[in-house]
Amino acid sequence: MRKRIVPWLIDTDIFIEGERGHPAFVSWLGRTGAVGTVDIVRGEFLLGVHAVPDATLRQRGAQFYADRIAHLPSFGSDSADYASAAILAGEARRLGKGKPGLADGLIAAIALRTGAKVATRNTADFQAMGCPCENPLEAASSPAQ
Repeated sequence: MRKRIVPWLIDTDIFIEGERGHPAFVSWLGRTGAVGTVDIVRGEFLLGVHAVPDATLRQRGAQFYADRIAHLPSFGSDSADYASAAILAGEARRLGKGKPGLADGLIAAIALRTGAKVATRNTADFQAMGCPCENPLEAASSPAQ
């Protein structure tokens, strides 16, 4: 059995930075192999797009979604993922390791189930839940060692 390439799951905050034109987003995405996202991230991003009062910014967000997010594979969730999300986020809070919410818990549960690594700016909460993660925008702007 061939070992599959572990994909990246992109969190909403990375897409937001990409939409805002963060210079490291496009270069990281171009260097990265398999990437995907999860359904709740799609919803979070679109909620932000439709909540913006400025029509030009809404259009820019909608275009970014169409160009960069809509075509990506998306991991769905199942009922067990919600239970795992509650446990992961709840334990991190109870132990004082972080304050992840249910959405981040769900992303972490799906990442752990699928063997994916989460691309996020919020590494503290994902690490508090024991989820492999990295801020690719920070790593991309760090000098090579």
